[in-house]
Amino acid sequence: MRARTIVRPGSAGPGVRWPARLPLLLALLLLPGSAPRAQEAAPAAPAPSSESARSTLRLSGMTFVDSTADTNGLVLEAEQVDLPPSTNVAHLETVHVRMRDPQATGGAFEMTCDRGDLELGSSDFRAEGDVEGLTGDGRRFFTTWVIYDSKSHVVSTEAPVRILDGGTTLRGKGFRYHVGSGRFVLTGGARVVQQ
Repeated sequence: MRARTIVRPGSAGPGVRWPARLPLLLALLLLPGSAPRAQEAAPAAPAPSSESARSTLRLSGMTFVDSTADTNGLVLEAEQVDLPPSTNVAHLETVHVRMRDPQATGGAFEMTCDRGDLELGSSDFRAEGDVEGLTGDGRRFFTTWVIYDSKSHVVSTEAPVRILDGGTTLRGKGFRYHVGSGRFVLTGGARVVQQ
């Protein structure tokens, strides 16, 4: 069974757990018939303006964990998170990602980026800005954006990329990294850079 949890560090023990589909849960609470009956209701508060009802939930210090059984497949930490009520996408700032395929033989994949978008239903992720990563076998990469496809466990980009592999620097026009097998493929051509 797959579980997705958003943890917001706070004063309640190790963190307050927020359901990954918080906007959906809030909408369910507002369904007809779910409100208390008139005799149970507290005095009516002023109705919120339509603008504030559509406002985005902003969190500081969020950790998102996508796990299966006893393995955390994706652990994503962000300093700031915006959760618009009309989408199932979290907009993240200053992000650190760790992931490991449960069948992986190598080390974990790690990445940092300035900002990103996380699809809460699928765990697909797009990183943007200053994107730096470390593959399970020790290669470092630098680019402007990558996407993570959670079904195929592949991290990829079509943007120019610089890769440090031991003492060698490579440049390419994109890559595909298979998290489970650790296979790294440069796409669109590659060249060795003399140091």
